[in-house]
Amino acid sequence: MASLQARAFAFFLRTTGFVRKNFTGGPTLRQSIEKARQAPRQLPTAKQQAKLNIREEAFDGHPVWHIAPKQGSGRTLLYFHGGGYVYAASNFHWAFLCHLAEAYNISIIAPLYPLAPEHSAETTTRFALDIYRQVLASCSAEDLVVGGDSAGGGLTAATLMAARDAGLPMPARALLICPWLNAEPDHPDQAIIEPRDAILTRSGIADAGRIYAGALSVQDPRVSPIHGDWSGFPPLYVLSGGDDILVADARALQARLPDHVYQEEAGMIHDWPIFTFPESRAAQRRMAEFITA
Repeated sequence: MASLQARAFAFFLRTTGFVRKNFTGGPTLRQSIEKARQAPRQLPTAKQQAKLNIREEAFDGHPVWHIAPKQGSGRTLLYFHGGGYVYAASNFHWAFLCHLAEAYNISIIAPLYPLAPEHSAETTTRFALDIYRQVLASCSAEDLVVGGDSAGGGLTAATLMAARDAGLPMPARALLICPWLNAEPDHPDQAIIEPRDAILTRSGIADAGRIYAGALSVQDPRVSPIHGDWSGFPPLYVLSGGDDILVADARALQARLPDHVYQEEAGMIHDWPIFTFPESRAAQRRMAEFITA
């Protein structure tokens, strides 16, 4: 059974719609995006910056945050945040990344990549490939892990496909946290799971996917990497939750790639590994072991 903390957090999210309101389809989604653009961006806190070496630089006009432990580090994690390709990184993301850096001696590069609707999948995936190429200029592929949560997990997969096709070396490993792999929520299991999902709705991800796709088909692998070629990938660690509508496509991916590491936890909500309840902290330990192995 899920921990009391996990159940309480899920109950809070379900009853308040605290996050789910941002992933409702139709005009509400556009209104939520517009409201988010008017709000100050959530960034690493002063407390987090005091504990770690954190700096911001610009790449192709977009901020890139470097988070490193003060005592030096081992492997580097290039991390793409979630947010449906329409929302920027949240305080949950920064707390998670700073915890990985401080507790497990990992250096992290977190680009705030171009978001929709101001940009489309063509621009965002090109940006992600370009920054992957730039990171490889200063970090060997053997010391690099690429990962992300939700939309960032999908962008991770799309980036690896593009890097492979461009003849670039693959990273040592890749981490997909509750990845959004298919912009079309057409798996029959998703209708069954949706009432339990505390964060996402099928209409919301369908509309966000169409917005992000722009001129591309939503079935284009740059938008929906489940439809792409996954050959030649590095070892993967895929984490999913039983109460997340995105788990249906993660299961489909696992059926195609049974040799990669797949962890699904019953009763866990979307993005559960980035939070702070006991199951999250245990998953973060396993992720750190995977990253640094």
